[in-house]
Amino acid sequence: MKKFSRVFKVMMLAAVFAAIIPAKTYALTGGGGSSVPGVGILTSLVPCPVSSITINTATEQVIAYDLAGKPIQVFACSTGKHGNTIVGTYKTTNYYDWHLMNGGVYSRYAVRFNQHELMHSVPYYRHSPDSLEYRQFNKLGTPASAGCCRLALADAKWIYDNTVPGTIVNVVKDPTLIYPLTRPIIKVDETKVATRGWDSTDPDPRSPYNSVQTGAAVDQFM
Repeated sequence: MKKFSRVFKVMMLAAVFAAIIPAKTYALTGGGGSSVPGVGILTSLVPCPVSSITINTATEQVIAYDLAGKPIQVFACSTGKHGNTIVGTYKTTNYYDWHLMNGGVYSRYAVRFNQHELMHSVPYYRHSPDSLEYRQFNKLGTPASAGCCRLALADAKWIYDNTVPGTIVNVVKDPTLIYPLTRPIIKVDETKVATRGWDSTDPDPRSPYNSVQTGAAVDQFM
């Protein structure tokens, strides 16, 4: 039933977006409207059906492709620190809101694609959104995991929400395949106890990042 509901959800999303958003919305666009890979990319995290995901261990990027095969999201990630995110072609299988990982830590919005390898958030010490492993979060963009593909929470959730079981995942090691990120890597200030336990992309209203009211304070966090 869960698999059927996900497939139905993506089919509905495809129909809605095809009706209201021109296909060119998903194209890489640079200055003057050129379509040059690496020059620019869609910058907002809009829902869109995904045909495949590429995890590039050479650049520590996750690239999501739409149904036309065009890259629509590019996220910073952390793959295996010993090169143990295995190159190959896989399919997504299990989906978890929260998932207990090796070592007794937890991940959020985890999507399995290769037995013990998943795409998921940076781990949490506890089953609680304010217990982020903040030092690991600040390693996004560099190899740091035991083999999984770590992402900022908002990026992991986007993949969780916009793929279905059976979505193709290509793990590659290609230094020439690189695009601008959808969002810059946002570091957590490790000295600030009040905020460092939260993923800075977490939309949870309890997050101190989301309770900031002044523009100056927002700039400080972003």
